[in-house]
Amino acid sequence: MNATIIQRMLAVSISLVLLIALAATASAHENREVGDYELTVGFINEPALINEPNGLDLRVQVGTEDDGAPVEGLQETLQAEVTYAGETKPLELRGRFGQPGAYTSDIFPTAEGAYTFRIFGTIEGMEIDESFTSGPETFGEVESTGDIAFPAAGTSADDSDSAAVTEAQDAADSARTLAIIGITLSVISLAAVAGGVIGVMKAARAGRASTGPVTRQADDESG
Repeated sequence: MNATIIQRMLAVSISLVLLIALAATASAHENREVGDYELTVGFINEPALINEPNGLDLRVQVGTEDDGAPVEGLQETLQAEVTYAGETKPLELRGRFGQPGAYTSDIFPTAEGAYTFRIFGTIEGMEIDESFTSGPETFGEVESTGDIAFPAAGTSADDSDSAAVTEAQDAADSARTLAIIGITLSVISLAAVAGGVIGVMKAARAGRASTGPVTRQADDESG
């Protein structure tokens, strides 16, 4: 297999991967035609999770999805805001580096459920005011981390370290207690042995003292 065929196969593979990636992105976003333009809206990170950094993902192009051209510079003419449960927060749009026609704004969702993005202003002089709400037919709602969270909330490395330290201290205390008991028993044993030795020595002395005079008396009688 020559180098040209290998290069062609690589090019085809890369194209397929890009098409799959684009399809996955589109499936998690809402595409909407507004005049001559197409707006694609969703969360930057899908699935969107509670208490996890995220952001608005806005893409604008002129023409259809297949042959459209990205529209740049819209951070100057478009505005955005996000609404949840009747509470609205303005968002500051900025262009995404290296991605023409793509815009974002940081969001840190703190509640589960449906969020609505409103995009309004002008696109190349055309006024727009469109709202995009997350849901089964559009883009994913913010979800709980309960099914994937690990370890359990409240657990920390400090807790495990403290448990290890406590266990080590308990082991050291137990070893110290056993050592003290062992030393005490040894002292008692040594005292008992010493007492026995002293008793034997006293008995021996007493025996010698009792036999000494008798022997001398016998010697005197014989003399």
